[in-house]
Amino acid sequence: MALSQKDAADVAARVIDRWPDKERHERIHRYVRGEHDLPFAPKHARAAYLWTLKRSRTNWCRLLVQLLSQNLIVDGYRATDPNSPAPAAWSHWVANSMGRYQAAVHRSALKYGLAFALVLPGEPSPVIRGYSPRRMTAVYADDRDEWPVYAVARSVSWTPSGPRTLYRLIDDQAVYDLAEDDTGLAYISHQEHGLGLCPVVSFVDEEDLDGDSPGVVEPILDVQDRLNYSTFLLMQSGEHGAHRQRWAAGLELDEETEPAIGPDRLLHSDSAETRFGTFEHTDLRGYIDALEQILRHLAALTQTPPHALHGSLTNLAADALDAAESGLQRRVGERRTSYGESWAQVLRLCALVAGDAEGWRDLAAHVHWRETQNRSLSAVMDAWGKAVTMLEIPPRAAWERIPGVTDTDVARWSQMPASLDGHALLAETLTRHTEASTTEGGNPFDGNQSSGSPGDPGPPP
Repeated sequence: MALSQKDAADVAARVIDRWPDKERHERIHRYVRGEHDLPFAPKHARAAYLWTLKRSRTNWCRLLVQLLSQNLIVDGYRATDPNSPAPAAWSHWVANSMGRYQAAVHRSALKYGLAFALVLPGEPSPVIRGYSPRRMTAVYADDRDEWPVYAVARSVSWTPSGPRTLYRLIDDQAVYDLAEDDTGLAYISHQEHGLGLCPVVSFVDEEDLDGDSPGVVEPILDVQDRLNYSTFLLMQSGEHGAHRQRWAAGLELDEETEPAIGPDRLLHSDSAETRFGTFEHTDLRGYIDALEQILRHLAALTQTPPHALHGSLTNLAADALDAAESGLQRRVGERRTSYGESWAQVLRLCALVAGDAEGWRDLAAHVHWRETQNRSLSAVMDAWGKAVTMLEIPPRAAWERIPGVTDTDVARWSQMPASLDGHALLAETLTRHTEASTTEGGNPFDGNQSSGSPGDPGPPP
């Protein structure tokens, strides 16, 4: 039974008051956008000093999110029964263009440690929408529950009088639209979905029994600040001490006159007392070494390949490259397991909304992740070719192991003729037509049916 207008506003207000980690989410959002806290500056710092401070920020947070997100691409969904066709729920994925929008959900979970997906009835297919924890929160009766009790989504609507904050409360029966005004939350309308559960799925980045899920960005915020400060020191030293400064003593000049110094000029003096010299420049190698040391710390803390941070890749063999990327692949594998369960939950929910009882009950169905690890195509083909030959693995089972091949490619290849030889292709075509005619009755190569045709004299007496 749907909530009353008063109860809907009251429940939504209570959930909003418990919205967790708002300040944390805003800080992480700023850092991923590159709006980092500036290094310390004196109270009366000059404009040039502040200019250098602002330009000493290098956004490593965004890079670390991208490295993981680019390895998380869902391109298939498979039912428990290997002989069954592609689950109908996959068509809802395609209808919602989730091949494009899935990255937004992954990036949110990586940034904040949490993301949400909402599934509601729609035409011609259920509607899937992703939310970051800045725009949605959910309340669970127990941490291990599959579905929340309530969820609230926040959005901003622009009106002639200015922006207006809107909220959507979702429970197991309906979706309630509310608006924020001077007195609190005002009920607008509601639409019943009647699913018997709150259709919100959570994506948790690193789940543990204490409920902590810091995400990728929060653990490296201090490292990001250290990198910015070291970059600032390098820029300041380069500005004020990396160039040789010339000096002259005993040189007589007219008032407000500077000596003409340049690559095509010679500075001289008629006085024997005049002396010339230069100050030694500041060696920047120490500042660069400090930056590289912090980057090595960052690579170790985040299991990121060093060449992904330094941008240098020189004379690395395939085995050395695989070893360098092994930590990153383990992090990717952990997230594929966690996010894969959530995406399977989303697609089962789509089946429930669409009335597909079989898809809803298929608890062992799972998503298929695209292979993104850098491997030599010839080495992969050779390995799986040997597996097919030596272990008698069906050749078609090796198709999906080829890098870049999707479930759509495998399905299309399965419909192609098994042989391209002319005689074999003709024989296969004739066999297929013969089997079809035997099933339906009659010969496809004559104009009459084997039985029941008008004018058929029938068998001889």
